[in-house]
Amino acid sequence: MPTTTTCRACRAGMREADTFCWTCGERREPVAPQRLEVVTAPRARSRSWPVVAALALGLVAAVAVSLWWLLRPADDSARTVAASPSAAPATAPATESATASAPAPVPAVEPVASAPAPAPTHPVGPVVPTGASAPSTSPDSADAAGRTTGYDVENVLDGSPSTAWRTEGDATGSTLTFTFDGAVRLTEVGLVNGFAKVDPYDGTDRYAQGRRITAVTWTFRTATGPVPVRQTLRDGDRGVQRLTVTPVEATSVDLTIEDVTRPGAGGRFDRTAISDVAFANS
Repeated sequence: MPTTTTCRACRAGMREADTFCWTCGERREPVAPQRLEVVTAPRARSRSWPVVAALALGLVAAVAVSLWWLLRPADDSARTVAASPSAAPATAPATESATASAPAPVPAVEPVASAPAPAPTHPVGPVVPTGASAPSTSPDSADAAGRTTGYDVENVLDGSPSTAWRTEGDATGSTLTFTFDGAVRLTEVGLVNGFAKVDPYDGTDRYAQGRRITAVTWTFRTATGPVPVRQTLRDGDRGVQRLTVTPVEATSVDLTIEDVTRPGAGGRFDRTAISDVAFANS
């Protein structure tokens, strides 16, 4: 039989319903009814506060970063635009926005080639020098009628065989110079290689009396330098002996005497003469 208490006198076990101890007969003391004490377990400490604290710290950090990002100085190399709910998706291709905002390309304008300057036009026909010079000139003389005859170098430009430039003796090496008013185009030159005059009063042949020129060199003075051309002449041909040359633009021409004949009339008239000089552009 289960015991619920002990006798205070003999310490024997007693049942809860016994009034006297069955061992020693001692009356048991009334046992105060046991009070059921409700023990409340200590309240467990909430474990959610670290999470709340972490969330709060994260929120504060996010706000701080957002404020710094919005208030920082503008940077053209990396500019961020806050997207609104109605804004276009941030993932739109960059090329579309660049194409939409970039100005339309300006078509290249090709330079218009200017027309070449027209080549200078040179008159066709005889070309007359504006000046002439010679190293020496014979003194004036008189013809059969007693009229004075001069031998200045300008006589070779008058187109008359009865006038001439004349110098004393052998004129080999002498140079006559002819100048023009600017550059002229020449394709032909020529000269009368002696004093081709027959005296009208007594019929004296002045051409046979003096020396005749048998070779000359024409030197054309051009923008790129001198251009020499040699000409061989025929003794006895009293006309203008012409020479065709490659077209050349010259500002002046030198005529150098290279070779002459012996004097005629038994050597009594030792002089060298040129009656005419001609230039032309064909």
